[in-house]
Amino acid sequence: MASPRLTEPVLQGVKRPDTKSALPPNVLDHEVREQMERILASPVFRNSKRNCSLLRHVVERTLEGHQDDLKERAIGVDVFSRSIDYDTNADHIVRSVAGEVRRRLAQYYMEPDRESEVRIDLLAGSYVAQFRMPAVRTALTAALAPAELVVPPETARPVVWWRSWPAIAVAVALIGISVWWLTTTRNSFEKFWSPVLASANSVLLCVGGGQASAATPADPMMTVSDFERQPVRRMHVADAMALSGISGLLQSKGKPYRILNRAGATSFKELQSGPFILIGGMNNEWTLRLTEGLRFSFERGTSGARVADKQNPGNTAWAVDFTTPMSQFNRDYAIISRIRDAKTEQAAVIVAGIGSWGTQAAAEFVSNPEHLKKLEAFAPKHWEQKNLQVVVATDVIRGSSGPPTVLAAHFW
Repeated sequence: MASPRLTEPVLQGVKRPDTKSALPPNVLDHEVREQMERILASPVFRNSKRNCSLLRHVVERTLEGHQDDLKERAIGVDVFSRSIDYDTNADHIVRSVAGEVRRRLAQYYMEPDRESEVRIDLLAGSYVAQFRMPAVRTALTAALAPAELVVPPETARPVVWWRSWPAIAVAVALIGISVWWLTTTRNSFEKFWSPVLASANSVLLCVGGGQASAATPADPMMTVSDFERQPVRRMHVADAMALSGISGLLQSKGKPYRILNRAGATSFKELQSGPFILIGGMNNEWTLRLTEGLRFSFERGTSGARVADKQNPGNTAWAVDFTTPMSQFNRDYAIISRIRDAKTEQAAVIVAGIGSWGTQAAAEFVSNPEHLKKLEAFAPKHWEQKNLQVVVATDVIRGSSGPPTVLAAHFW
């Protein structure tokens, strides 16, 4: 009998003659479909029709062997009823929803007791679903299979215990590695969010934006049109996506939260009521106040703003010129802070970009366990008990932000 394969438990989306050949060992079509239905019924997905439709489409097409159909334009036509000749550069619906699906899948699998479930992924840059066996199950299958060789009766010999110990040792080692990997990934997320999630109080989400208008709906001279045009009614779409990602994270952890529409309408007393999350940088006055004395903060310039570093004041590379035409704008910067704020005496998380693209990238960083795991390379021991700041950059392509890249980190 040939030795079992010990590698590549992940389906890479290669076109196949039949559905089963594309699945990892010991994972069947019906297992993937059952897992998909379990994900779609979870609180992370069930309230979003667009996310559910896209995930179901890519999983079914992959299982059916039609990976060639999983291109941006084809998905736009099949899932979102776009015309066959629609402009994918102007209409980003497929990319936007796919990004949200990736974030929600990450949120789903970071929940406790998901380690034993089949993994469904949609990797960045691809719309082909990928399926992976549970890590512990993969390790057991790979490690124990060599010990199950069938010996013909005429050559059978008594099993001696010391001949089987190498296979047992390999099994134990692989299981240990799998458990370590799962624990590291989960713990990175829990270490970052534990001060917020451990609080008995609900979390306050405070989003940056226009200042509160002096006029109120009670003003008898105000029309509905006047009310809708107030600065307090506007929010950048990237800030809205950041808010959606973080609120979805809290919801998936069963943590109650409330949202305040604008930072300008948030009082100091409200920030004292429990842990809070500030979303937005230059458009959030509470962000500017609370980061002012920290190592990394925002500094306004004559034509833009930058991330200032008190330990390296000569660094002017992390800057955005607000006069740059959008056709030439290609990079934004953000500061992620998790602190115990001395003024409010509350745990605070701040995801703040110079522009809204940086804010969105910062929100993606704190919502994705894989991104948070990168902190381990910078962090000292017991960093979960410390304050921290992380500076990230994001490439901006045609007005959309890319994945966050860590530039610097500080713990104290």
